[in-house]
Amino acid sequence: MDDDQLSQFRHSIDNIDAAFIHMLAERFRITQAVGKYKAESGMPPADPIREQEQIKRLRKLAEEAGLDPEFSEKFLRFVIDEVIRHHERIADGSS
Repeated sequence: MDDDQLSQFRHSIDNIDAAFIHMLAERFRITQAVGKYKAESGMPPADPIREQEQIKRLRKLAEEAGLDPEFSEKFLRFVIDEVIRHHERIADGSS
């Protein structure tokens, strides 16, 4: 592998990382709206049934994509935990 090829790989990784961050930011904008809706409707911040459905769905997607489902679940659980914290702050009126 030459330096030019390595640079191309790194450039691709940088582009993917940028897209990933923008998609994650959009996801959090939407979950923020969900949190406001839940708070206004008197719903709890967490929805364990939905969370389990999401984990199951993403594990399947990970397998189909050739990605380790355990890694995918850990990542999604991290995101879910952060979303729940946001929803709790919204429900408490601190957002």
